[in-house]
Amino acid sequence: MIAPHAPGPLLPLVASLVVAALAAACASPSRDRGWVDDALVERTGHGSRSSGGERGLDAHTADDGEVEAGLDEDRAVALALANSPAFAADLARLRAARADFDEAARVSNPRVSLLGPLGPINAAASLVTPILELFQLPQRTEAAGRMLESVAESLVQSGLDLVRDVRIAHVEASLATRRLAILEALERNAADLAAIAEARSGAGDVSPADALAVRADAFVAADRARIARRDRTIAIAQLQVLLGREAGEDLTVLSARPLPAEAPAPGPLLRIARASRPDVRAAELELEGAAARAGWERSRVVSLTAQVDVQWNNASVGGRVGGGIDLPIFNQNQGGVGRAEAAIERAQHRVDAVRQQVTLEVVRAHAQLAQALESLDRYTRDVVPPLREALDAATLRYELGDDSYLVVLDALSRLGAARLRAADLDAEVRRAHAQLERAVGARVAIGSRAVPDDEANGEAEEGSVR
Repeated sequence: MIAPHAPGPLLPLVASLVVAALAAACASPSRDRGWVDDALVERTGHGSRSSGGERGLDAHTADDGEVEAGLDEDRAVALALANSPAFAADLARLRAARADFDEAARVSNPRVSLLGPLGPINAAASLVTPILELFQLPQRTEAAGRMLESVAESLVQSGLDLVRDVRIAHVEASLATRRLAILEALERNAADLAAIAEARSGAGDVSPADALAVRADAFVAADRARIARRDRTIAIAQLQVLLGREAGEDLTVLSARPLPAEAPAPGPLLRIARASRPDVRAAELELEGAAARAGWERSRVVSLTAQVDVQWNNASVGGRVGGGIDLPIFNQNQGGVGRAEAAIERAQHRVDAVRQQVTLEVVRAHAQLAQALESLDRYTRDVVPPLREALDAATLRYELGDDSYLVVLDALSRLGAARLRAADLDAEVRRAHAQLERAVGARVAIGSRAVPDDEANGEAEEGSVR
């Protein structure tokens, strides 16, 4: 028996428990919602929370009254980051990863058993606590920490994807609005031309068949305008859903962001993307976490526990100090080690695949931007102005009776097609710029392009038939 006043053998156990408690207390997550929000602000200029820390509109976002008055691209991005339910659901992954980290930073609880006496035997109590877990704790915590950081980086990438999607949806809504304005102007011009044809047919200047042909063209123009109204309704609804609002409400879309002046050199963009894209960093952190977990799994080949037994009766108290070890004869944790090594291999290939994908996305977005800018410059400088002048001249000659309506219709059709193509190219430039910034993972400042007044104003008419 060991006397009650001799607690010396318990000191190592107490020390180990203190070390475990300190290790658990010192472990803290390295990523949280604020970190994700700060990363998004740094990369896009917009975050998912207000300055007060609550979910909602940030400083760049107007209230509902201002949104209804007109929604530009920056306000749309800020509104979506703050209120998109899909993005909010994705952010919940961070809480799960933080919970996994908290679980990994804790050792198993000691186990206490108590046996009461029956007859002349002693009562006994046992305290069992793991020992090797204390040595495994750093590797386990490191693995969970790397996975938490990987999840946080992937959430930043999800935010960049949402920003890209909102910008493109805003472009589509703006394009649909602009196309509707152009087609409505063509519809009015075609209706005016049909009215003139009917009047001239009544006066005997043109045949009734020619007047009917002009009226048929007016019907076609009206049908195209109706289709454009439908397309605009759909585009606005798609944008509303991304903003976290109810689809179906009308919305005034403004194109306040200037067009880029030129496509930047791809080399620096590739270097930035490979070094700082969140999904690249997430894949690298996943690889580091898999390596740390593999080390932890290899250390689990054996299991060592410390045990303290105390026995007492009415006369004395005694105790025993010892431990236990699992003999790794049949099971050396081959399954856990094998899965960890497979995770390392998978993570390594994923890093390579993500880097290749990043290169492809940057090259593709850069090529699309360069081509769209070149085509837009050609249309706005060399195609639209001559066709506008040709329409004005043909309209004047038609009103004077010098030309047939076919000349005016041809000029009107050519100018309308050119204006629609210019609008498409304007949208293509904005889409490519959004894709390029998402591919790089940061804002790309490349100057601004001067836009003619009639090009910037989607409601400009294509000319008028007097």
